[in-house]
Order: sequence, then structure tokens, then C-alpha cells
Amino acid sequence: MRSSIKDVAARAGVSIATVSHVLNGTRPIRPHTRQRVLMAVEELGYAQNQAARNLARGKSTFLGLIISDVRNPFFPEITAVFQDEALLHGMDALVLNTNYDSERMLNAVQRLVALQVPGVAILTSQIDQSVIEMLAARRIAAVYLDLGRVGHSISNILVDYERGIEESLEYLTSLGHKEITYIGGPPRLPSARRRKQAFIDTARRLDLAPSRTIDSDFTVKGAYAACSELFEGRAPTAIVAGNDLTAIGVLHRAYDAGLRVPEKLSVVGFDDILFAEYTQPALTTVAVARNEIGKAAFDALWAMMADPELKGQEFRVATRLVVRQSARPPGAQ
Repeated sequence: MRSSIKDVAARAGVSIATVSHVLNGTRPIRPHTRQRVLMAVEELGYAQNQAARNLARGKSTFLGLIISDVRNPFFPEITAVFQDEALLHGMDALVLNTNYDSERMLNAVQRLVALQVPGVAILTSQIDQSVIEMLAARRIAAVYLDLGRVGHSISNILVDYERGIEESLEYLTSLGHKEITYIGGPPRLPSARRRKQAFIDTARRLDLAPSRTIDSDFTVKGAYAACSELFEGRAPTAIVAGNDLTAIGVLHRAYDAGLRVPEKLSVVGFDDILFAEYTQPALTTVAVARNEIGKAAFDALWAMMADPELKGQEFRVATRLVVRQSARPPGAQ
């Protein structure tokens, strides 16, 4: 049978209240008494009822982490760093996945509110205003990815997508490419719109011929389908992909079409996921410091939770071009 807090108190020779104070850190306890309680906990295998503990304290030791796609290789490193930081600070992270579904997003936030979490990191660029208002009204610290503003209980993590796209185009044009196509993500996503606009603006600044842009879905299959139509006519000499999954789809379709990369087609990705350096050829891509995103997300919540005014901050995450083997001058053998 499961041991109770009463059993722990009896084994340690203290009151139930003393056991509670030791486990919850709600009152200083003499070191030798604390040691007796912890030994009794270990000997009896006592486990606290976390839900009851949260209700008694009026808040949870959980932090929420909401991501858009648990299958996307972009998120594991972010999740791991966030969880590590939470554990270092005596907290736990509850990870929820929305799959880009607004109803699932709302449901995830409602569940976290019911659990009385003090903070939520929402690392997806598709955020409904009602979610922001719900968390702010309940004084729950919240940090968002590319929300674009800070305020009461609101912090923002801003990834420098624009600079990453600029570096991609500058690198390709330095190799001599002039016919460059961009394959991006769903227009409904702010991050996809920012990357696409950065491509258009940079192509104009570099005096490139009118460059084609294609909206896809940031997946391997979506990029493969987009390239099927693109390769029916005259293929460009280079493609900039909105993320690495898109770039992998381009590599696959180019192989099936007999377009050798990089001899006949240069490809540059975005994100630098783990698989990027293991593609054939190894993918030149823009690296996003995902460990910085995970740490910034936790730091933002921790700072707001310690501030009675819940004042938000903005955290900027830089990008950098990682040159590998998937791009070379057009026509080079």
C-alpha cells in the first residue's frame, strides 16, 4: 500500500506539519530534523500528490511549454534546454503540442490555466489574441515566439529571420547565381511571411531578376510537390528554402528529376536541424541557436515570475550561415 504523509511523520518522529514544511519548503526546519524526514520519505517510498500540493499552495511547480509540432526536428533541442533550466530551478515542464491547430492551442492553454501554472512559453508563431488576453488576465507570465511586442505578463523572443535570408542570398549571388527561387511556408504563419518578405526585399536590393517565390507548408512532402511543378519548366540555378525540411524535400525531388546537387542546382536551407549535415550532399543552411531560444524562454518566465509587476522583456536570437556542400557556382563541375 502507498505510504501517507502520516506514515512519514510517524517514522521520523515529527508532526505532519513538519513533514509538510520540509517537503514544500514553507518554513525553516532544523537540519537534523530535515534529514530524519527525508530519510523516512526515502525508506517508505513516499510520493507527494502534486495536484493536492498545487491546490494547497495556490500555484503549481509546473511551467507550460507549447510547441507547434512535436515531430519537427526544430523543437527537441529547445524542449530539452527548457526542461533542464526548469529542473535546475526546482520546476517541471509540461510540454503540449498544437499541430498548428488553433482549437488545440486554446485547449492546451485552458488545461495549463486549470493546473495553476505560473508561466507558459508558447513557441509557435500562430497565436490567437484570446489566448494572450486569457493569460494576461490571470496574471500568468507568458513568453511568445515572434509575437512582436512586450508588455504586462508578455515577453517576446525575436529570431532574426531577415538576416538569415539575407546571408543566404548574398552567399548565392557571390557564387554567381542570378536565377534563385524561394520555397517557403504557409502564409498564415507570421514567421513564414517574414522569411518570404526578407527574400523579396533582399533580391530587390541585390538587383536580381524578378525571382519566383512559392508558398508551401514547411514539410518534406510539401516541398517535393512544389518542386515537381517548378522543375517542369526551366529550373532555377539555386533554391533558398524556408526551413531545412523544405530543403530536404528539394534535394529528394532534384535527385528524382536527375538534377545533381550542387552541380546543376544549389540549395540553401534554414534552421540547421540535426539532419542537415547528414544529407547528401551536406546541406548549406542558416543556423538558428535553438539552445538560446529554450534558455531565453525559461529566463523570460523566471524574470516575470519574480517581478510583482510581471514586466515583460524582448530577447533576440541571432542566425548565421553554415556553409557545407549543397551550393557552388552555377555550371561548376
